[in-house]
Amino acid sequence: MRQFVLGLIVAALAWWGYGKWFSQPAQAGSGAGGAPAAGGADGVELDQLFGGNARIPRAADGAARAGGERADGERAGGERVGGDTALEAGKDPLSRDLRELLAKVRAGDAAATSRAWAAVATGRLGREHDRVVAALAPRGETFADRLRALGMDNSFLHSREGRTAAEAALAAAMAQSDPEALAAGTRLITLMARGRIELADRAARATVDKAYGEHLIRVDRWLCNPSNVAGARSYTVRSGDNLDGIARRFRREGLQVESGTIAVLNRIRNPRALRVGQQLKIPLAPVSAVLEKRSFAMMVFVGDELLRLYWVGHGRNDHTPVTTFEVIEKQERPDWTAPDGNVYAYGHPENILGEYFIKFGHPQYSGFGAHGTPLKETIGTMSSMGCIRMFDADIAELFRILPRRAKVIVRATESVRG
Repeated sequence: MRQFVLGLIVAALAWWGYGKWFSQPAQAGSGAGGAPAAGGADGVELDQLFGGNARIPRAADGAARAGGERADGERAGGERVGGDTALEAGKDPLSRDLRELLAKVRAGDAAATSRAWAAVATGRLGREHDRVVAALAPRGETFADRLRALGMDNSFLHSREGRTAAEAALAAAMAQSDPEALAAGTRLITLMARGRIELADRAARATVDKAYGEHLIRVDRWLCNPSNVAGARSYTVRSGDNLDGIARRFRREGLQVESGTIAVLNRIRNPRALRVGQQLKIPLAPVSAVLEKRSFAMMVFVGDELLRLYWVGHGRNDHTPVTTFEVIEKQERPDWTAPDGNVYAYGHPENILGEYFIKFGHPQYSGFGAHGTPLKETIGTMSSMGCIRMFDADIAELFRILPRRAKVIVRATESVRG
């Protein structure tokens, strides 16, 4: 009898200790680079789901894991899987945090929404998966409703459910008139670029590419339509005019445009084929570029409207600084001065710049710019000495579009993934 009573006491103490261990909040961790983990108080125990920090451990999109698990948290045949036996056994240390998080999601908290999408992307929510996805459903079917349901960064891109939600937002955006669709596409693609997209994230990049492809149709129909002079000046071509001379005329008036800028915004394929009386639009809004380092996406804007998106590479070890540059020079067939001081002429095997170099100016940083690369496999990686590497066709187009004195803004927007 005494042994039986002692056994009950030991079992009770063990159960009490187990419950107390799970009820104790973990120490708040730090995200990548020492920044506080996203999500604030609701992320204390949720951080365990993300491996103890803000970076979500997962395989490349769609790649098989050991035991047949996919990155989106499914096995072959559609069976949900979970990476935490406590979750599957019903002893769920995350329930309290999830309740708090989902309450914030339902209240429209953008940061909480991104954190919930990041949790879905781990594939480790187990029996809580459907509840979280249901809470992330948009409150309505308008584009604004669907965009709001995606959160404040691109965490949604890293799960099948999130990509489906993004495609629904894209459909709602493109169902609008051209000017509305252009503005909506700009907002959606800009959001998709905010946060991590690595080279292995093929499904995430494909979702961005699809959105950009549909956005480009509206860019061509509306933003690059010479008869649409909203936010622009109209100019009538005169005898003897050429695009270089027209661009110089408007630069003297303070508009930073070049012949290539005018050509792209007026669908001019052959600059030598201008016609007397032809109407051209000259943008009043500045042309600028934004590099989102974490997604390797470089975007070109006319005012607030997205004109182009390019996948790029940049500096290894985060050497490309987060700052605002200004285009100070554009060089065709440039020579390259190596870090050791050696100068390699255009065409030399050691010259890494390719056909074009867009030189950036800054009071503190020197030697930065954008150029092509013979190392195509490094696009989407941190691999350069600090410059922005681009595919040959992309740098050729950017060279035409981006005028001197244009701003080039470099950001490193983090997401819950780190």
